[in-house]
Amino acid sequence: MNYSAIFKGRMRALFTDVSSLVILIIISVVSVYISIVSHRADSVIETPIAVVNYDKGIWGDELIKVLQYEEDYDFYVTDEEQARKAIARNKAHGLIIIKPDFSEKISQGEYKSLFSVTVMSDSYELNAFTEVLINDAIKIWMESVTEVKLEEIANASEDEIESFREDAMEIWGGESLLDIESIMVNYTSGETEEEENTYSGIRWYAALSLFYLIIGGTWMCDYGSGGLLKRAIGKGGNIALMYISQALPGLIVTTVMLIPVLIAEKSCGNPFFILLAYVLYMFGASGMALVVCSFSGHLSNLVLTAPVVTMAASLISGLLFKLPNWAKFWEIISVVFPGHWFVLAIEGNHFFLGAIIVGVAWFLVGMITAWLLGLIRKK
Repeated sequence: MNYSAIFKGRMRALFTDVSSLVILIIISVVSVYISIVSHRADSVIETPIAVVNYDKGIWGDELIKVLQYEEDYDFYVTDEEQARKAIARNKAHGLIIIKPDFSEKISQGEYKSLFSVTVMSDSYELNAFTEVLINDAIKIWMESVTEVKLEEIANASEDEIESFREDAMEIWGGESLLDIESIMVNYTSGETEEEENTYSGIRWYAALSLFYLIIGGTWMCDYGSGGLLKRAIGKGGNIALMYISQALPGLIVTTVMLIPVLIAEKSCGNPFFILLAYVLYMFGASGMALVVCSFSGHLSNLVLTAPVVTMAASLISGLLFKLPNWAKFWEIISVVFPGHWFVLAIEGNHFFLGAIIVGVAWFLVGMITAWLLGLIRKK
C-alpha cells in the first residue's frame, strides 16, 4: 500500500475539492470573527444615556458633572425632543429627565420625584444605570447638606464654598487619594488584577478543527466492495497508517490557517508557542477522531456522532467556554482530553509534557482500536 501516494492525493484534494476547501475557510473565518467580536465585547464600551436638565438651580448641573465621571456610561446633555428621537433610533439606551425643582428638593432633603427615567424595553442596563444615577444623586445631596452646614456653622464665604465644590467634584471623579480602588489594592497584595483574555477565536478554531478531523474520516465508513476502506483491507493495508496519510494533510493545512486567527487575537502571546501547542493538540485529536471513525461503522452514524463528540470534548476541555469554579469534577476529567492542555497553552501555563502524554495516549488508543476493528472486519 503506497501511503505516500495517499498523502499526496489527499493534499491535492484539499485544494481541488470545493466542499473540503469551503469547510476549512469557514472554520478560519468564523474563528477570526469570534476573535474580533470577543475583543470588542471585552473592551470598555460606554453606554449612551441622554440627560435633559430642567432644574432651575445649581444642583442639576452638579449632578450632570458627577454622572459624566462614570466610565461605563456616556451621559450626555440634550433637549427632550432629541433625547426621545435617540431612544427611538436606538442611539441612546436611556433617558434621564432632571425635574425643575431638583435643587430645591435636594436642599430641603426631599427625595421623591427628583427625576424620571426612560429606558428601551429591550435594554438590560436599566437597573445598572439607575443605580448609578441614585448613587450620584446621593453624592449631590451629601454635598448640598455639607455646604449648608458650612454656611450655617462656619460662615463660609462664596470663595470657600466654591473651593469645597471643586474638592467634592475631585472626590466624585475618583481623583482623591482616598479612592476606594486604591484602598482595596493596598489591602490585598498591592497589585491590580489584569483583565483576562479568553482567546475565544483560538478556542473555537481548535474545537472546529476536531470536527473537521472526524468528518474527514468519512472514507472509513465506506464498506462497499468498491470503497477505499474495503480495498485497503483486502490488500492488507493498515487502517491506522491510512488514517495518518488521510489526516496529516488536513493537520498541516489547519495549522497554517490558524495563523489569521492568531493575528486577529493580537495579544495571544508567542505565536510559535501557540502553533506548537496546536500541533500537539491536533496529534491527540487525530487519535480521538480515529476512534470515533473506527466505531461509527456507517456514514449516517459518523455524521450524527461528529458534532456530539466535538461539543462534548470541547465543553469538558474548556475550549468553548471556561469551566466554572463549581465544575471541579469536570475539570479533573478534562485532563484526559487534548483540548485541556491546549487551553493551558494559550493561557500561558505549562502544558508541554501533559500535551505530549495525552496526545500519544490518544493516538495509541486510536491506532489500537483501528487495528482491532480492522482484524474483525477482515473476517
